[in-house]
Amino acid sequence: MKYIYYLAILLGLGVMVYFYGINFDNMSETMLVNSVLYWYVPLTFGLYGIAAYKVKKLSESQSGNAVQLMFSGKNIGLTVLGLFIVVYTGVIGVFLFIVPLLAVKIKSKAYDFLVALIGSLIWLVGLWAFFFFLWSSL
Repeated sequence: MKYIYYLAILLGLGVMVYFYGINFDNMSETMLVNSVLYWYVPLTFGLYGIAAYKVKKLSESQSGNAVQLMFSGKNIGLTVLGLFIVVYTGVIGVFLFIVPLLAVKIKSKAYDFLVALIGSLIWLVGLWAFFFFLWSSL
């Protein structure tokens, strides 16, 4: 499954670069806003999936919950990701990233997929709320 997550991240980044880097001048503002879903969903799915996959792999050799494993220092990538989230997103970002990791038992067979699905849905609802409540007033 980890290759699917990496592919989702690459797809999300590739589509984002295409829309906002290459095809930016050919699209209206409405089209640019509507294209967010094409890169946003695969990117969040891939990021949550790869983080959960690494937490699950780490849990095979160590015990603890997802937060303890993430900040244990045993996997440098996870620790850097956790610190990045803490520094740049604050308490709300940490909460939104950690909740899906804790919502599913690590020993579950489909842990990484379920975490990726829950995390993507949370951010999709957040994106909808942003466009519905805030975007129209900007």
